[in-house]
Amino acid sequence: MNQIKYYKQDRYETSNTSLKSSGDVLSFINDIRREAHLRKFVEIDGRLVIFGVEGPIILPNGKFWSISAEVKDGLWGKHHIMVSPNLESLINKKQSFLRLDSGCFSGMVLGDITCDCLEQLRKAQSIILEKGGIIIHIPSHDGRGWQEYKMAHQRIMDETKLDTITVAAKFYGSENKIDTRTFNESALILKALGFPKKYSFDLGTRNPKKVKALLKAGFNIAAQSIEIDGISKILEKNLQAKYKFFNNQKKGKVYARN
Repeated sequence: MNQIKYYKQDRYETSNTSLKSSGDVLSFINDIRREAHLRKFVEIDGRLVIFGVEGPIILPNGKFWSISAEVKDGLWGKHHIMVSPNLESLINKKQSFLRLDSGCFSGMVLGDITCDCLEQLRKAQSIILEKGGIIIHIPSHDGRGWQEYKMAHQRIMDETKLDTITVAAKFYGSENKIDTRTFNESALILKALGFPKKYSFDLGTRNPKKVKALLKAGFNIAAQSIEIDGISKILEKNLQAKYKFFNNQKKGKVYARN
């Protein structure tokens, strides 16, 4: 494979290459190969946002445009972006659904039932297939930013039957240390994608840290929790504790405007 080349843009521009534009299959493969060795980057607020290789994510109920993005020298590494129907149409709409989705290896990959992370992602995917929107998935946010330490926390939960917030506060030292995640990198990536200030997002969570980061970046936010079905008893206990901690008990939208 050839050496990676970097190309600066004012904002990320999606590829126009298609089988039709290339003319034949071999030319299309060669065109896509060349694009795969190109890394577009955007400078936003003095930071560099570097984009990866774009392509489709195909699920039984629909198809998404996807790409990775990473803020150079950032804390959280690659962010994986899913968009439906396409980036340009969302920007032109002036308002769309947004989910900032934290990684959860134990729940999303291994099927652990003590969290609703996979269900939240699946519901967000269904929403953006139906109404249009964007998901930014952040693998390094696993365990509210604590990553593998989460498994020690999980052992305590399993044996004591305490809820996730109670255990986290005791394990990490205080309630202030439960959630180490930050979301300014997600906001930078949204800007680099071309979403302008005052753009309105219907945010699929009421987490105040996410709302605050997006408001600070200049976006308009309408925050609402994603409702999921079929909650088990153990999950219900953890969700109630999370809603209380994040001040998410109330139902309905909370409008937070600049």
